[in-house]
Amino acid sequence: MKRNVIALGVASALSVLAGNAFAGVIQNASGSTSVNPAGLGNQLVFPYFTTQGDNATLINIVNTDTVNGKALKVRFRGAGNSDDIYDFQVLMSPGDVWTAAVTQDADGYSQLATSDKTCTIPSSVNASFKNVNRLDSTKDTAAQTREGYIEVINMFDIVDVTGTTTDLFSRVKHVAGVAPCSGAAIEALTAEFTTVGGSTGYGFPTSGLAGDWIILNQANTAAWSGSATAIETVNANAVFFPQTDATLAASDANTADPLLVKAIVPSVSFDFPDLSTPYTGGVTSAIAQRDLTTAELAVGSIANEFVTDDTIAAVTDLLFSQPMRRYYVAANYAGSSTGTGTAAFVQRNFGTDTAATVGNYYNAASVTTVVDRVICLRNVSFRAWDREETTSSTQFVISPGVSTTYNICGEAAVTSINNGGVTTGSALNGSIARNNIEVPYVDGWLDFKLAGSGLPVIGASFMRASNGAVNYGFAFPHKTRSGS
Repeated sequence: MKRNVIALGVASALSVLAGNAFAGVIQNASGSTSVNPAGLGNQLVFPYFTTQGDNATLINIVNTDTVNGKALKVRFRGAGNSDDIYDFQVLMSPGDVWTAAVTQDADGYSQLATSDKTCTIPSSVNASFKNVNRLDSTKDTAAQTREGYIEVINMFDIVDVTGTTTDLFSRVKHVAGVAPCSGAAIEALTAEFTTVGGSTGYGFPTSGLAGDWIILNQANTAAWSGSATAIETVNANAVFFPQTDATLAASDANTADPLLVKAIVPSVSFDFPDLSTPYTGGVTSAIAQRDLTTAELAVGSIANEFVTDDTIAAVTDLLFSQPMRRYYVAANYAGSSTGTGTAAFVQRNFGTDTAATVGNYYNAASVTTVVDRVICLRNVSFRAWDREETTSSTQFVISPGVSTTYNICGEAAVTSINNGGVTTGSALNGSIARNNIEVPYVDGWLDFKLAGSGLPVIGASFMRASNGAVNYGFAFPHKTRSGS
């Protein structure tokens, strides 16, 4: 993984820039994008959320920029095929923290709850994830809302402009601990804007966002925690689209999502921006942005530990989250249930859908396949070691059959180790994108080799163990190598 540390605190452009090339995206000067290992960025990816079983997920987003506010797009995507299951906007003031909890409601759907005083659009985001018209209707739709990952995008900075009655900054800045969250400046965000800087109150998005998550299982009294992956861009484009259901055609100018661009799924304003929207200054194509961000996240191999010792009731789940795959291959639920062609279940990209249009990642002919209407990485090779150097790559059983060929199925895929299958309980109790590997060792570590020159995968090993009546949860981030 490329880990170039970018200097923080890049100042917002103050000069007026008008006449953007296409609606929703205002170009900045030529910029650069990289993953920031220090955890601060313009965009964040929370690798997993879950409300399966007795799990709940807590998320914190921190604006460490004490000068500018941040207008954020927050989107929850499903574990199976990265379907949009809930999205909204958060308007943070300088130095602000926004917190929320995701739990399961009485009908089995995920629901979000927050008592935070930060402004959101809509004004209340406390609701169940029951807008399921884009999910796989042949499966339990409530279950499809219970696990996945979260993407957060700073659409633009909210700049302090004095002497202006429509000043957005004054509407989101907390007064006695509460943001006003009302007035013409907030109402104006129902329409696109084409100018930043000057007296507008809109600035190009800068860095400073941090995110942290906690997964709690009260029944097992276990908890896991970690930080969001931070993608940092110097000279980012402003990428604001109103949080409305107004029809807005998708194109290479605003997304690389194949289902939206091909109008297999009708697109509306709230579908944008996403992680493929041209964000780096100088980038005007969604395909170019997609490939740029993917290259920064791509890893060639992943290593992590597992513990499955029955004497301490130990269980381990490995999470493989792929936040960029949606922009290369997407599941068309109206299509056939298997296949890789343009008329089949997997929709790849634009034009003739040749391998060239897919680029170096997720070529459907060699890298991806479809199993039970979920897209999978093909033939991932791996090797296991115990804690005493013993190793094997030939004695594995991959549920449900016996084979040494392993497919990582799902976009936030949970792989259990030595769990006996995909229906028994595990550390995370995943079910939407669940896999299982049986290895001949009780404890040790695994090394996974990804296809080609690498793929954008993030995640961790989630382990749970008991000491008498006390349960412990611990999460180890993946250790990665770049290249083939």
